[in-house]
Amino acid sequence: MTRPSELDAARRRTDNLARLLADERGAEILAELQKLRLETACRGDRPAATRDPDGATDRVIGAWHVVPTPNGPELHGRELDPAEARTWADVEHVPAAGRNARVVLLGESSARGFLLDPVFNPALALQRRFHAVGDGVQVVDLAHTGADIPDLLAVARRLPLVEPDVIVVYAGNNWVRSRHTPAHLDLLASALRADGYPGMRRCYLERIVAPGVRGVLDVLADVARTTNAQVVVVVPEFNLGGWQHDAELELPPLPPAELLAWTGHRERAEAALENGDTAAALTETIAMRALDHGLSPVTGRLRGLAALVAGDTDTAAAALAESRDSVCGLFTTHTPRITTGVRDALIEAAEARGFHRVDLAALLRTDPNSPWPDPAFFLDYCHLSADGIDRLAEVLSERVRDLLPEDTPRRQPSETPVLSIADRAVGDILAAVHNSYYGQPRERVAELVEGAVGAHPAGREFAAAMLRLLASAGPVWSCAATPELLRARHAARYLAPMLSRSAEHLGMWELRAALTAALGIPSGADEPNPARLDLLATAEQGLLDGAFRAVNHLPERAFFQAFGRVSRFGCHLDSGCAATLSMSYRVPASISSTESPATVAIRVNGHLVTRCPATTSWTKTTLAIPDGLLRAGINSLEIGWPTGGADWLARRDQDAAALARGEYPVVLAVQGEVFELLLTPQRDVPLSGNDRER
Repeated sequence: MTRPSELDAARRRTDNLARLLADERGAEILAELQKLRLETACRGDRPAATRDPDGATDRVIGAWHVVPTPNGPELHGRELDPAEARTWADVEHVPAAGRNARVVLLGESSARGFLLDPVFNPALALQRRFHAVGDGVQVVDLAHTGADIPDLLAVARRLPLVEPDVIVVYAGNNWVRSRHTPAHLDLLASALRADGYPGMRRCYLERIVAPGVRGVLDVLADVARTTNAQVVVVVPEFNLGGWQHDAELELPPLPPAELLAWTGHRERAEAALENGDTAAALTETIAMRALDHGLSPVTGRLRGLAALVAGDTDTAAAALAESRDSVCGLFTTHTPRITTGVRDALIEAAEARGFHRVDLAALLRTDPNSPWPDPAFFLDYCHLSADGIDRLAEVLSERVRDLLPEDTPRRQPSETPVLSIADRAVGDILAAVHNSYYGQPRERVAELVEGAVGAHPAGREFAAAMLRLLASAGPVWSCAATPELLRARHAARYLAPMLSRSAEHLGMWELRAALTAALGIPSGADEPNPARLDLLATAEQGLLDGAFRAVNHLPERAFFQAFGRVSRFGCHLDSGCAATLSMSYRVPASISSTESPATVAIRVNGHLVTRCPATTSWTKTTLAIPDGLLRAGINSLEIGWPTGGADWLARRDQDAAALARGEYPVVLAVQGEVFELLLTPQRDVPLSGNDRER
């Protein structure tokens, strides 16, 4: 039995240890001890191999059980959670190939045919090409939406189970977004301390991502030797000319003085470009690049556009690629994309291992003088349109046909169904939803909507149902339009996660405006305006009700955080009116200026309403919006923040410590925060509001 004196001594020691480990340094020490424990842990006992329901050991690949038969392995669908099932091919049974050659497709959402799957995807388009000429080829679709490097490796290592003759790998967009190990974060912490954020990003891309690319192709080379299969690598491409970067990721993580200088160069470059002075614009972007070291998408974008106007397509292509790559390696939640580094590593590794290649960068460029692929081949940032998939299938089928075994049988040519006009129209509306969700320009959203509505009655009906959903009040899942929207198979795949949310509204104001215009619906109505509108309710939120997701990987918060210079919100009114705006906000780290005090600018539909003081503590203010600014239909409210980033030095040190502890860093500076944003439409509005600290 432990005596009281022993308990007291142990308590004193544990209290002392707790005090020593209570700060950031202590947390880092504790993390190092945990890493040491992981590295020296006994590895003697490994978990037993998993068994499928039939008792066969490890005969599982992706969403299927692999069942041996005299004619070769068959694939039988496994029972999966609906959310997981949506990420795989909608195929319950794959028969044995028999004498047919078996072509297996691996990849991520681009290979899955995101936004068109399961009614149309690369595997179906490829199979159709073989059927059309009578080739005895079976295409097995193992592409997996969301697959990163570990996911792809898990499938690749099991390929011998399905006995492929040709392996087609269409992946790389998710490889700069892969999961991180404690060793990765440790390495990045050291790089950040030694060479700042540019060094951290360079370390990530060169010492973590590039070896991962080579590792994937090493595994495929082993599988090819084991199965005597040929390998074809499809090198992905990004929609450089048709996709706008995220405005929340524009500001590079720089010290305050350098960030202000960078902002000045940016403003002058934009003005020069608008005035047609490409030489001045290029000069300013050189100064921007010297400051940001390639950590902002703005620099490359401005330089690329200026070079394009000047007729220098090589400089334009390189600059736009740098703009695309700039957000990778900074722990931001950017869209999937292939980077120049991944592309180069993929091509180099494929050539070294004797793999065959189809390069979408060349395949999708219809104008040899253009620095980017034709945007018509894309639905969004990297997912191909039906025309893009068809183009890939045409070239890929020719490449694969040359690699088929000599004894591949010939069959009677046959036609398989193609993507119908109705399904294509619905797919364009889904693409409009996706583009609106990611803040793309209204012109692109309107182009997709107008094309779908005019192409087929199914497009018009789907657009009308989507508009009813966006205009509805109450939980999204309860809207009467939801069953109609989920009727199309590809719509059900894409929209199901969104339509199961408990959010009262989805926002997507550009989409709503485009739908209203394309369907010819009047902007206003005879109904009264709502008594009050919560403008934060339609801001991008996280998985938790009432929580907001930031552009980094940090935990969700109960208030909105802005990382860009301008935050945009929207609302719909049935008639124009005056209103009051109640806002609780703070500006945590604005960079002070001797010229004028920092302010927060409030604009309604492009018109400046007022400027509020940029306070570091939470401040609540009530503003009068005069009659004539708010209109019937969609309205926009913008909050312009002063340049934030005065906390750069502390942020850098805290980020290095976070990485060393195995946690994600902040990296980007918070420009402003909003806890409350309420719009009250009314006729009689007070002339002034009262500010109070809280």
